[in-house]
Amino acid sequence: MKLLLLCLFVLISSSAAVESLTDAEKKRLADAELTAKRTPAMREAAKVFSAARQAHSDDRKKFPADRDKNASKTYREATKVYEDALKKAILAVDGTLEPLLAKQAELKKLGLDKANEGESVADSDSKKNDAMAPVKDDPKLPRVLLIGDSISIGYTLPVREKLKGKANVHRIPQNGGATEVGLEKMKAWLGAGKWDVIHFNFGLHDAKYNSEMTQRASREQYIANLKSLIAQMKATGAKLVFATTTPVPMGGVLSPTRKFDSVEARNELAVQLMLSSEVAIDDLYATAKPIMEKHGRPNDVHFAPEGYEVLATAVAASIESALAKR
Repeated sequence: MKLLLLCLFVLISSSAAVESLTDAEKKRLADAELTAKRTPAMREAAKVFSAARQAHSDDRKKFPADRDKNASKTYREATKVYEDALKKAILAVDGTLEPLLAKQAELKKLGLDKANEGESVADSDSKKNDAMAPVKDDPKLPRVLLIGDSISIGYTLPVREKLKGKANVHRIPQNGGATEVGLEKMKAWLGAGKWDVIHFNFGLHDAKYNSEMTQRASREQYIANLKSLIAQMKATGAKLVFATTTPVPMGGVLSPTRKFDSVEARNELAVQLMLSSEVAIDDLYATAKPIMEKHGRPNDVHFAPEGYEVLATAVAASIESALAKR
């Protein structure tokens, strides 16, 4: 509940910087937009934009490996061209509307980002998410680094709150994604500073089917990649804590093109590796399993604020345990 109230407070505070449009202002903009859209130039622009949007929508129905890498870029470019044309057409109707269009654009920025399927601003690496903000160290406290995907982003803020006064809790400045991303970015993530504890997770993105028959990383490749990542993190001298991958509902099939290999089987292999590598284990799968129905999002791998609060309690406890063993 505290986290939910905090999220609401942040949203309200951000929104307060830009006053909402009044009903009268909304009507002025809507009337001008309707007139602008009736012009021949905007009707032609709408046809081009609609074609790009439909092509992007059709492409998103395919497996990731089968998608056109340029489809999203083309759609974004078409959207910008259309929005710029619409703004120009609206101002041609009524040039005094420019301040209201600027306010409308600013308010739009306060909306939710969805960087990946199922994500909200609370678990995305959007700049609007306070979880991604840099942390100023208290030199008297140990330094902790959180590495992981959107699930780890979701529990970052409550973990910081639970370890307030006990540790400086940093996180990588992005969604950690699959192990292949970790192999590419780990050196930059670790930086030159000293870490006392590194709490890390890779799993969901590796297990996701990239085509009808193959996952982004096979189970064998997943474990091989984890071995390499463990070696890099151990070289820092930090205590390591591995978080098992949280459950995927619906038997791992969230849609015809959004399905996952068994995270249970992958967790078992990963735990064996961690035990042989003397890496501590935070069993977030076991923590999350009982709360999925109540605090998980419907037909999705992400969680409601209450769910992230539960995960954060487990993560904070595992970090405190690791800090005590330094």
